[in-house]
Amino acid sequence: MNRISHYGLLLFICFIISCSQNEKIPDNIILAEIGDKVITIQDFIRRAEYTIRPPYCSQGNYIHKKIILNSLIAEKLTALEFEKSSISASENKNFQAYLTGRKEQAMRQKYYAEEYYAKTVIPDEEMKNAYALSRRKVRIDYLNLPDLKTVNKVQKIIMEGVTLDSINSILWGGDVPSREITWFDKESDDIHDALFNPDLKKGQIIGPFSTEDNTFIIMTVSGWTTQPAITETDQILTWKDVNERLTENKSRKGYLKWVEGLMSGKSFELNPEVFDIYAKRASIYYLKSDSEKQKSLNQALWETPELLDQAIFTRSNEPALDENGILFLYNDKEWTIDKFHALLRAHPLVFRKKKMGYGEFPGQLKFAIADVLRDTEVTKACYRAGYDQDWSIGLNTQMWEDVNSSLNYLNKIRFREKGELNQEQWFQMVNPIIDSLQNVYADQIEININAFEAIKITATDMVVSQKGVPYTVMVPSFPIITTDNRLDYGKNINRKMKEILIHE
Repeated sequence: MNRISHYGLLLFICFIISCSQNEKIPDNIILAEIGDKVITIQDFIRRAEYTIRPPYCSQGNYIHKKIILNSLIAEKLTALEFEKSSISASENKNFQAYLTGRKEQAMRQKYYAEEYYAKTVIPDEEMKNAYALSRRKVRIDYLNLPDLKTVNKVQKIIMEGVTLDSINSILWGGDVPSREITWFDKESDDIHDALFNPDLKKGQIIGPFSTEDNTFIIMTVSGWTTQPAITETDQILTWKDVNERLTENKSRKGYLKWVEGLMSGKSFELNPEVFDIYAKRASIYYLKSDSEKQKSLNQALWETPELLDQAIFTRSNEPALDENGILFLYNDKEWTIDKFHALLRAHPLVFRKKKMGYGEFPGQLKFAIADVLRDTEVTKACYRAGYDQDWSIGLNTQMWEDVNSSLNYLNKIRFREKGELNQEQWFQMVNPIIDSLQNVYADQIEININAFEAIKITATDMVVSQKGVPYTVMVPSFPIITTDNRLDYGKNINRKMKEILIHE
């Protein structure tokens, strides 16, 4: 069954905190070199595991591993061929802005990973206390209340001894909603701290807590169960998971405090005459139907990395909203719509609230604009610290550029044919082309066979995405280029590999 994982940032952190800021790529992480292009061991794992692979290489066996490596090498080969053409990706300003956005997002994430996450240490006493509570499942009854006025009324009734179950029955009918919450559930810090502490009591009233939907939750603790980790393996894994959760929370708080200091003294003022019209037009564009959103998601996952959700809702022939109009003042400097949209080409808007109505949109748009400006300041700090020179940032950016070049090259091949090609017809056409490129570039391809053989992959379908960032998809979709399962080209094909090839 396909799964979408939203733990991309933590996975990204686990990779990059092991990478120091060196200009040269460490030899021990290189899996393959194709001309001046590099595939690292982590690249292979992430492209194989963080996307859904096609059936012909979806398993974890050795044959499928070789198809995966051949596909990634073929992607680099076709990128090299595209770069030879007269058309250059560097001439596409929108795509260059996209690459800049990808690079700067990776810089911000690496800055956080190295300056905060990697330097955060959890004291032993805090670890022991959290570990003791980490196997607990707390059962709660709760009411979701629309506003503070209702909250105040409910609190008065609770003080008179009326239970949440009775209140729910009177207000809405039926049984009060209930659920179980574990220590690892992604609840707000306030709710997590209230539920997971040694002084928690059965029947305790907790809340109210505000939610993303501008509603409020009041809870009653109906009980809890604790399932201790029995085996040594379970104990080790639980300890590790607890440490990661505590480290993430503590480092995030430190980072947010630094960002708060970075933004201290900076001013941001909207121009209401322009913003009100702008927000109305933008709401029509951003509050798309579910079918349109699904189309955009499918495009992001399966097709070429395009600029999604770019602000294209203003036109030069709309006199009511001039792109030269002043949208806001930032640090007393005027920002026109056109200037702001130039920034959005590299940093699309990210809304804090995913589900909202048209009435809520202007307020959420204001937050989204402020967040873009905040990220701009963080990015400047990353440049000052030299993170743009880090080899891992360069490799990440190069990966997205190579994917774009490869897809452009393959699209040229596809467009030569009249009519649609099914998968079998596509491979009948493209496999010989890839075989030919393997021969042409054979002396420029080096493969670390020992590293390749040591890699273990699963057969689990998973798409890894990140929340709260301009570019949510962690890695490009798997390249549908070749079904070749032989590594009979390139350098560093050692004797053991040759024997395997001979007996296949």
